Amino acid sequence: MTDISTSTYVPNLSSSAFSQFKGRTTGVGADGANADSQTFTVSKAGEYNFKINNSFTNVEIRNDRNEVVTSLRSNESTADASARLGPGTYTATFSQANRAAGVRDYSMDVTERQNILVTAGGASLKGTAQPPGNGDTGIQKHTFNVVQGGTFTADISLPNTRWAMMDKDGKVVAASDSGKPDAQQNFLQKPTYKLQPGQYTMVVVPPSDLKSPTDFRLGLVPRNPDLTEAGTNQESAIQKTLRERQSRLQQWASQGTTKTSTKA
Repeated sequence: MTDISTSTYVPNLSSSAFSQFKGRTTGVGADGANADSQTFTVSKAGEYNFKINNSFTNVEIRNDRNEVVTSLRSNESTADASARLGPGTYTATFSQANRAAGVRDYSMDVTERQNILVTAGGASLKGTAQPPGNGDTGIQKHTFNVVQGGTFTADISLPNTRWAMMDKDGKVVAASDSGKPDAQQNFLQKPTYKLQPGQYTMVVVPPSDLKSPTDFRLGLVPRNPDLTEAGTNQESAIQKTLRERQSRLQQWASQGTTKTSTKA
């Protein structure tokens, strides 16, 4: 983790899976609102998640050609956006939406957005869950590119964690909640998820009581849906539980997704 609290230090986002920018809007922006700027670099191309943890705060991130690569606009709650960045130097400008407001503290989290390739053999996401704080829920977003569709089971190593996989239209195609483990732990009794080729967004919500950064692994394992312990394809109890829980999972997944303006 990299904690950036002074403008004299220029961090490299490529060297850390998680960074946090902190500061105060002691300057004045072009629109007359209190503002502050911080500079960072990227040494290798990658995709990053940006999340501003403060209400009524605007963020613009520009490259070394002064082009806006992404922007965030928070209202009552936090806001997030993602952007693919190439090697270079970037400037993040933080300004207050309310010009009449005085000097305020701000913080912005930056996490690497992994792009996972899913084949018929499955896939594995390795990440680090961050403790929630400063209004941040710790939600992570990653990209899953399914090149070979199939049916999979899923396991996540971090207890009390929720996750959901959504297609390009925001529809939840797979989800689970490790905070309420089902009694059946046998591989053949685990829920299965049918994934078609395409690009999906994985949303991971770590436990709210997480105390320190914790590594985790989420794996997709290929599974023949016709096989059960009884040799039939009847719906198992755990699959029934997941199906009945689907509406609730869709609700929190949509609540955890904030629309922001993003420019490639």
